[in-house]
Amino acid sequence: METDYVKVHADLSEIVLYRGDVAKESHKNLFALDDRCYFSTGEKIVSSVSAVCRENLRKLHIACGWETILKVALWTENLALHDVLSFVKKCGLTDEEVSLFKRSEIDDIFPWLYYGKRIDVLRRICNLAKAKAESKAGGKQLRVFCHLVSAETEKIVASSL
Repeated sequence: METDYVKVHADLSEIVLYRGDVAKESHKNLFALDDRCYFSTGEKIVSSVSAVCRENLRKLHIACGWETILKVALWTENLALHDVLSFVKKCGLTDEEVSLFKRSEIDDIFPWLYYGKRIDVLRRICNLAKAKAESKAGGKQLRVFCHLVSAETEKIVASSL
């Protein structure tokens, strides 16, 4: 993590890991948390989540874009298209829908889901990312909330809430 949570704010019981200023601001517009609760994840979201899961947190919010939420859900720093396609199929896409993206970039899937009003799928992805992060907390009573932010709309477009 860019900011060392343990040394800076060991007294916090709720924090937000965010990726990018748009994610931070969209989260701040909806939640009444102090500025000191916000921590940039940098490039390594899985490492950041793992690091804070070891602390005495009660609540962890993850506010970030499409690929970063996928990294949490799949618990990897490096996404592979075939893994993402298999995952979104489990989240509600049909074989025919998945086949549209076999030669696409991972980023091409999000606009299709969002503008196609497949919020149900985006919400399932957030819920599975939440479940994965909570499972990696090592049995602690940590509640995780995942918020998928669109850079284009600059808003949270799906959430595990």
